[in-house]
Amino acid sequence: MKALFIGHSPEEDKNIIRMMGNNFPKIQLVKLNENSDLLDTLMTDGPFSIIIINIDNKNLFVSELYQQINETLGTRPFVFIGTPNSVKSQITMEMLQNQQTNNLVELPFVLDEFKKALNNAIDWVKKEEFEESILEFSREDLHPMRLKNFYLFDQLPYDVYIELTSTKFGKVIAKDKFYTHQLIQNYSKKGIKYLYLRKDEHLKFLDTSIKNLLKIYSGKLSDRKKYLTLHLKTAYFFHQFIKAASVSDEINKITHHFIDSVSSLMRSSDNLNELLDSITESGNMTFAEQSVGTAYVCEKILHNMGWTADMTRGKLILASLLQDVTLQNDDLIKIRSINDPNLKMFTEEEQEDFKLHPQKAAHQATLFTGFSDVDFILIEQHEHPTGDGFPKGLNSSGLTTISCIFILANNFISRLAVTSKSGSQYKEIITNMKRVYNVGNFKEPLKALEKCFKK
Repeated sequence: MKALFIGHSPEEDKNIIRMMGNNFPKIQLVKLNENSDLLDTLMTDGPFSIIIINIDNKNLFVSELYQQINETLGTRPFVFIGTPNSVKSQITMEMLQNQQTNNLVELPFVLDEFKKALNNAIDWVKKEEFEESILEFSREDLHPMRLKNFYLFDQLPYDVYIELTSTKFGKVIAKDKFYTHQLIQNYSKKGIKYLYLRKDEHLKFLDTSIKNLLKIYSGKLSDRKKYLTLHLKTAYFFHQFIKAASVSDEINKITHHFIDSVSSLMRSSDNLNELLDSITESGNMTFAEQSVGTAYVCEKILHNMGWTADMTRGKLILASLLQDVTLQNDDLIKIRSINDPNLKMFTEEEQEDFKLHPQKAAHQATLFTGFSDVDFILIEQHEHPTGDGFPKGLNSSGLTTISCIFILANNFISRLAVTSKSGSQYKEIITNMKRVYNVGNFKEPLKALEKCFKK
């Protein structure tokens, strides 16, 4: 169990940290540093079951903190610590009346009062533990969410269900309840591929999540792992929102943020291998992982070619997000050609969707503002230097360099999705690609791609 601690002075903080360690050693206390962004911490350093705030800190507006935390995490028990004067000035009537979740500890400390407040918070968390329930739904009322995407989160603002029969579904994750990734692993071992949200709640979830991501982009992240998590969540919600609704102003905004953030991360990172290892570490690549991986590779190729135009970068990264946005089955990532015999393993509908997805993705590109020619890049994403690609059958002499860059990045990530992890997988993929792509306008981007992995 984790508790978020928002402190005050080093001396008082040290005292609270010591008492927590002595009396509640099983609770991991995470202190919010002065330079840390609250929303970033809530979404990436949790899950947090309890919030502890020293309200003597005059730099805090406790009522605003209280509202922001509840809106982000859902209901959580709070322990407010401070002098009687701080209680009067910082604690509102709403907080005082909600005695079920809010606990006051007045200074100077009385150990028993401190322990009582923490135990009350712990008891509330335990009472909220998930109780299995079985409900009846029409399948049309539920939205399937691929199991692997649950690794992107630690909690969801709505109940999550597992299919028991065609009409009966069991609740396996309760609204606003933290779940462990071990739970998801257990379902994966049982062969479960999807869990379900109610469709109306799924749309609300997408809208709220896009808004929260926009807030995070307006702040600053502290390390590379958080950037990767942010990018994967962005790609996931980008895809889901477009599939459920369409391209909105907020989707357009988050696309520009994503492009700038990917560019910033790639400029500060010399090790593309490490980032791609993190993306592929759990196997069975998802569309979100494919999009982020393709965007990273495109950006690195541009850097190694010395291409610095923001417009070119934007085209390629938007294309990375949209390449398979109309497909439903993530396993189609592994298919690069309509002549691949493995394509026949999919349903007729999925095969037809694969054949048409370049044109459909291109149409989606025209709905974005501030971009041009992305539709042409997407239509050509599966063309081949020998003319054996689709849908037009163009060869290397009929493809522009920017299309060649995207085809190489797309193909590289697709090959990575089916390559066993080893110390030399990147080198092996490049070696195999050189036999095919070392011609025409592919030559220079191929050299730049190879340079990405020489270190």
